[in-house]
Amino acid sequence: MTLDSPILSVDAVSRRYRLPRRTLFGPAPRLAAVQDASLVVGRGEVLGIVGESGSGKSTLARMVMALERPDGGTIRIDGVDPHRCGRAELTKLRRRMQMVFQDPFGSLDPRRDIGWSVAEPLLAASGLAREERRSTVLDMLGRVGIDPDAAPRYPHEFSGGQRQRIAIARALVTRPALLVADEPVASLDVSVQAQILNLLMDLHEEFGLSMLVISHDLAVIASICDRVAVMKSGRIVETGATRSVLTAPAHAYTKELVAAFV
Repeated sequence: MTLDSPILSVDAVSRRYRLPRRTLFGPAPRLAAVQDASLVVGRGEVLGIVGESGSGKSTLARMVMALERPDGGTIRIDGVDPHRCGRAELTKLRRRMQMVFQDPFGSLDPRRDIGWSVAEPLLAASGLAREERRSTVLDMLGRVGIDPDAAPRYPHEFSGGQRQRIAIARALVTRPALLVADEPVASLDVSVQAQILNLLMDLHEEFGLSMLVISHDLAVIASICDRVAVMKSGRIVETGATRSVLTAPAHAYTKELVAAFV
């Protein structure tokens, strides 16, 4: 892991949302969801972002994935700003970055079998022949602990933990360099959470993945992250090695989080 040439660089990024007008003629108020946030993710590093609900974590993740556009600042993935490149270049860049959501139904079409859902990113991002795609999909399903023979089944036929495994397979089937995981275990039972976190770490080591992990749970951050960034009210208030931040937090808000965690 090195920070000299990071896979992801976020520099002074901000995002504001227009709120409904309070009066007929008055200006529409704005909510600052993210304010001047900066961070880097080194190659092969797992960086966690932790904070309470509404702190801006997920908004920052969506901007990294070019699902939302920042109002200010820059984001670079492998040196490329996804918000300032053309469609063809963005399509190419998306092969290098993928996302896992809290609810796997967000990435699995209930009308399609899981084999199709896992294969879909390959259709858009590679020139593989049909049999090569099928082989790649079955291999990835096996790697995440799903029986490849289950490829013709539909999402509703699986448990929540299994669906998250399928969503992870879909995210990794193009072999991205950066995986953004937004609350990847928050909707799962505690016993299943540990299995999914262990799976993510196994895949991180196997593929040399860089990961940005979003969570409100310090236990999740402590178990898998090399470094952690703490967010409050849209700002990153503290960043450091996970062990150092958890054992000797510097910011008052981080101290509150750690006290609640302990």
